[in-house]
Amino acid sequence: MELPLTGLIEANSSEEAAVGRGSLYSRRPVIAVPYVGVLSVAAVVGTLGNVVVISAVTVKHLRSRRYQSKTTGNDAGRVFIVNLALSDLIVTAVINPLAIAGDST
Repeated sequence: MELPLTGLIEANSSEEAAVGRGSLYSRRPVIAVPYVGVLSVAAVVGTLGNVVVISAVTVKHLRSRRYQSKTTGNDAGRVFIVNLALSDLIVTAVINPLAIAGDST
């Protein structure tokens, strides 16, 4: 017994194979323009936002160390926030631009 959608799936896969592996920009430029725009805006906003978060946490930590002799006990939370911001910074500053460049080939 054959499923009714099996022929449709095989037809679509053979059509895609016949078209060839072109880039997103050449296959569907209507989708590619908003895709590049959204990823570009996300890369810029994400990079700037993460730099601000890391700077704010670092400045606050340095100021609290300057005026207090002991730490406030928030080291684990501070390390977690900076670690999260650093990993997100790598994604927004490196991976997103590479995703845009990778789709153009």
